[in-house]
Amino acid sequence: MAINIVSIENLSKKYSEKTLFEPISFGFEKNEKIGLLGINGCGKSTFLKMLAGIEPPDTGNIVYQSSIRIDYLPQNPILNEEYSIIEQIYSGNHPHFHLLNSYNHLSRQLEYSFNQETFDQLQKINNQIEHAHAWDIDYKAKATLDKFGFRDNNMLIKHLSGGQKRKIDLVRVLLDEPDVLLMDEPTNHLDTDIIEYLQDCIINFKGTVIFVTHDRYFLDAVCTKIMEIDNQKIRFYPGNYADYLERKQMECVDLDRKETRRQAQLKKELKWLHRGAKARTSKPKDHVDRVKELLDKSYLTTTQELDISFQTQRLGKTILELKNITIAYDKVLLKDFNYTFQKHDRIGIIGSNGCGKTSLLKVITEELKPFTGSLKFGLNTKLAVLRQEEPILDPKKSVIEYIREEAENIRTKDGVLHTADQILEKFLFDGKMQQSKISSLSGGEKKRLFLLRSLMFGSNFLILDEPTNDLDIRTLEVLEDFLDAYNGCIFIISHDRFILDRVVDYLFIFEEDQSIRKFAGNYSDYLLVKRYEDEERKAKEKEQQPAQTYSAKNIPIKKLSYKEEKELESIEKRISEIDQNMSDVKALINERASLLSRHDFERLSGELESYKQETNRLMNRWEELETKKQG
Repeated sequence: MAINIVSIENLSKKYSEKTLFEPISFGFEKNEKIGLLGINGCGKSTFLKMLAGIEPPDTGNIVYQSSIRIDYLPQNPILNEEYSIIEQIYSGNHPHFHLLNSYNHLSRQLEYSFNQETFDQLQKINNQIEHAHAWDIDYKAKATLDKFGFRDNNMLIKHLSGGQKRKIDLVRVLLDEPDVLLMDEPTNHLDTDIIEYLQDCIINFKGTVIFVTHDRYFLDAVCTKIMEIDNQKIRFYPGNYADYLERKQMECVDLDRKETRRQAQLKKELKWLHRGAKARTSKPKDHVDRVKELLDKSYLTTTQELDISFQTQRLGKTILELKNITIAYDKVLLKDFNYTFQKHDRIGIIGSNGCGKTSLLKVITEELKPFTGSLKFGLNTKLAVLRQEEPILDPKKSVIEYIREEAENIRTKDGVLHTADQILEKFLFDGKMQQSKISSLSGGEKKRLFLLRSLMFGSNFLILDEPTNDLDIRTLEVLEDFLDAYNGCIFIISHDRFILDRVVDYLFIFEEDQSIRKFAGNYSDYLLVKRYEDEERKAKEKEQQPAQTYSAKNIPIKKLSYKEEKELESIEKRISEIDQNMSDVKALINERASLLSRHDFERLSGELESYKQETNRLMNRWEELETKKQG
């Protein structure tokens, strides 16, 4: 029988008078990979904070096995602005991090001025690091930072962008290797190739991982279990995201059947109730109660759907022309780019962080002037822009006031005029939430509200910069439905591989030579082609390597004199002796570092230098003799 490493007992939580989930007890087992799903505002982030001990539950307890280490990746990292990157990485609670941080701190002190006491401390910590094999973590840290695009690990945190800070925090929790890892939207601000790298890290992670993400491919690849918060209830589904969808579909079919039976029973009961007075006087009380229950009960309360299909203005012949666009700041990001947008273009933009993706969007929205080149908009082209930054909304306004600022009524694609509160209702803001202040909304709910206002006023050219950040999967599915039916151009930056597959049919790929590769197809199509190109490139490189041939000149012929043969043997023997002597000196320094004086250290360092010089001289002579020996 599996043993829980985390036990939840009668847990419940309210937030701003809203019940997030009712009292429930359950547990998490060792090495589980659990994806946490639910609409924005249901309590996903709050649940992670309770597990991390940041926020208390209203009722119940969270019990961890003894000696369990926990680490938490929040959506918005709280970092020390005065730390360097490497200091921030080693600020976690891993037992080896303190040693490595102390070593780096003391090394920097010695760079400025030599101090015997500091040197002794450094040697002592070096011995502890060697004994604990902590240099393995240091190597892994630097390799991981390099993978995430960080070359200067001494750069201060205050000089990094928000996305870079998020990456640093992610590297920190991955290297910490806790027993329980909690992650809130770990794929936000990551390039698609880094997401795939993270995916492999979590799959191979030796511990329990509980995470919130909207990335459906990530959920499908990583999860061993899905945890869903829906209508204040928590349910678990074994397997990955595909298994979850299959079970949810079965549940929907079952609910449909129950609803059909309920409607049939209600019809029969109402028919009986509508009979004459004589029958009504004889009906028992429990029969009336049963009818009331049937009237109140519905099995389809979770099937509410969103509708954001609004009217759009027809595009003219000219939509947008980009001519010889060059974007440059301290360096050139894009050079001499040309493109003429066609009707119903659906273009996804991919490339590494900092390559110029968002800058190109800012050029199109005329927030940024290109270094060279020009833009020409069509007369009927009307832009709508959804930016990746969290929207700045007036916290004192209510939800309904925010929408009514733009319009009291909105006409949908079918021509029907709807009031603002009707549109909000369809967008999962019920009557009570419509009266709530924006300050009480979760980050995802604010994004959903901003999304509604951004999309509902008749644009025909939609620009989306990382639209999936902070949105729940249910809202994403509706956004994708909207984009499928959108009667205009779509220009989208996204790290969400699912939306790049479903929505776009053309890619702009930022290359390292400041150009854009235009690719006809979605993201999965591109991956297939890229994999083929990589294999083809490796095959060509292998073909270009000179083939090893064997001929008479490759056969060694003995050409050394007897004296030279003896000298070669003597050199090889002496080199071995020097290697041993150097090992002995290094061991002495490590073992007696705290007892050695500065004079002793200088003497031993001098011996090492002499051995190195003698080795170099002997190796040069050895190479001469070996070359002569081989002819």
